Amino acid sequence: MTLKYPTTSKTLLDRIAAGDEISWDEFYERYGGIVRALARFRGLDDAEADDICQQVMLQFFKQSKTFKFDPDVARFRTYFGLIIKAKITDHYRRRTVLPVGELPEEPAEEQSDEPFLNEWRKMILKEAERELKARVSPETFQAYELYAVQNRPVEKVASFLNCSVNQVYQAKKRCFAMLREILLRMKEQDPDLQLELQNYGI
Repeated sequence: MTLKYPTTSKTLLDRIAAGDEISWDEFYERYGGIVRALARFRGLDDAEADDICQQVMLQFFKQSKTFKFDPDVARFRTYFGLIIKAKITDHYRRRTVLPVGELPEEPAEEQSDEPFLNEWRKMILKEAERELKARVSPETFQAYELYAVQNRPVEKVASFLNCSVNQVYQAKKRCFAMLREILLRMKEQDPDLQLELQNYGI
């Protein structure tokens, strides 16, 4: 069996394949939000989105012991996205009550995969920011978060953190440089990743 993962956590799928329960918790935490967000985008409520998430995770759990994944053929996100879409379509089919013999109408597909890719980008950026937070001081990360992420006025950020405006600018510059480094490392395993993350100013 060959398991390859084309982003930051290749070993995560390896550990799952080996039956590591802790890795399953990590997988659920990382990708559950993507599943629920896409389900809500397709018109499902929170309870239905949670149900879709459980179904997707259960199917992936069943297949994780046997499937072979090669990033030269398809990306993991493509494979995972197909599972999500299939479960959402099945959900709409089951909840549609029709006369006997009449086939249910499938929900309209999105014009593109952009909603799914947007959630994927958010997940990757969040993962990169977790590493960033561990590598810089709390003050530097807070300046980055308030100014670069939340778009607070630089003067107010400086006043709140009791530092100079220039220090806020420098914190942002340092954090962006470090994020580029982190994302570049991710890009080595997923060539299209950096282009997609340009939407986030990185």
